[in-house]
Amino acid sequence: MADARHTGVRQIIRSGPMKPWQIITLVLCVLINISDGLDTSAISYAAPSILREWGVGPSVMGLIFSVGAAGLVCGAIFLAPLADRLGRRNVILWAVASNGVSMLAITLAGSVEALLVMRFLTGLGVGALVPSLSVMVIEFSTERRGNIFLSLVHVGFAIGAMLGAAVGAMLVGPFGWRAIFVFAGLVNLSLAALAFSLLPESLNFLLTRQPRNALRRANALLAKLKEPLLESLPPLPPRARSGAGVGMLFAPEYRSATLLLWLAAFSRYFVSYFLTQWKPQILVMAGVSREMAIASGIVTGGAAIMGSLLMGAFATAVGAPLATGVSFILCAVALVAFGFIQADPVLLLAVAGVALFAIEATFTGVVIVSTRFYPPECRSTGVGYTIGVGRFGAIAGPYLGGALLAMNFDRAFVYPIYAGVCLIGAAAIAIGFIWRKAASREAFSSTS
Repeated sequence: MADARHTGVRQIIRSGPMKPWQIITLVLCVLINISDGLDTSAISYAAPSILREWGVGPSVMGLIFSVGAAGLVCGAIFLAPLADRLGRRNVILWAVASNGVSMLAITLAGSVEALLVMRFLTGLGVGALVPSLSVMVIEFSTERRGNIFLSLVHVGFAIGAMLGAAVGAMLVGPFGWRAIFVFAGLVNLSLAALAFSLLPESLNFLLTRQPRNALRRANALLAKLKEPLLESLPPLPPRARSGAGVGMLFAPEYRSATLLLWLAAFSRYFVSYFLTQWKPQILVMAGVSREMAIASGIVTGGAAIMGSLLMGAFATAVGAPLATGVSFILCAVALVAFGFIQADPVLLLAVAGVALFAIEATFTGVVIVSTRFYPPECRSTGVGYTIGVGRFGAIAGPYLGGALLAMNFDRAFVYPIYAGVCLIGAAAIAIGFIWRKAASREAFSSTS
């Protein structure tokens, strides 16, 4: 009897219908990622006031932005994998609480050096949260709903960024730039308290890592889900016994897929960050008015949100690898079209919206593929490294774009280059997860 139940989430949680406690957990994950987007965007909206108050130049602000990005990379690579050893819940609680404290501490910063330290610490928390929340959502979702909820988590980040803009507009003028960090810090600490009370540990983690009191904690969760209790814990998987880590990502059955996932994630960040950071300037160079170029962020931001949402449904219908490959190709087509369209503002904005729609969908797709591919004992490590390595593309993509534009290459030359990077991402997904369909199915069916 116990052996049948040891299959864990696959039979107990992943078979519908959704239980109230599952829904509470998933909604809480979405709310936490909204605060994540708020944390990341707060510095952007405070930047003009900081520049004016402290009398520093744009290069200093660029350094502050870069330090935050470095924290994101380090958080994803070095802290998110701890969720495979210490628990998904523990890492999420630490990251949210740490973000709250660091955001409030920013209000006390009186120097660039102090602000640099606080932004790095905030980046660490944000970098650890995205993989950990993604894994938690997959492990608490039913098979049919998991991709949808994962896409909602990523949309939560965009909503948080929009909330940051709204709060910044209301608070920075009358109360100063520190007000937005007070708001963000209090939101994070409130969510940390809520998560401490309501967020359970993953049943997958409890059964595959078996920390102290694992049986008692697993049965407490099963009782909330109104499921039969376990009489004993299952035997530990061999790799969980020896300690899962980054080395497991390079085990023979995972090695090639790991490298191809990293390449796909790098390609996505390479293109996405080029588009978001250089799009307004390129639109102006193409003949669009400066006001319309700035306002284009509303259109393309909405398109990006739709891309993340629809990827969840598309991935459920045709499979995450195929859906992700198609999104990469759609983005490549849109980029080539953008490079050659004449100065028709409406058409340019429409094509830019399609490109952002597709490239944001690929991010959700890559994360879905990653969470579905790795087994529970190294799932957070796999997702964390996929996102962390991918973020190096966020550094390289905008830099190459700036270098090409500085050499006076026009968009008819620049955009097809980025379209080619999209095709590299599509090829990585195809080689790793579509053309190796039989191997992928075996790996997917062994995870839960």
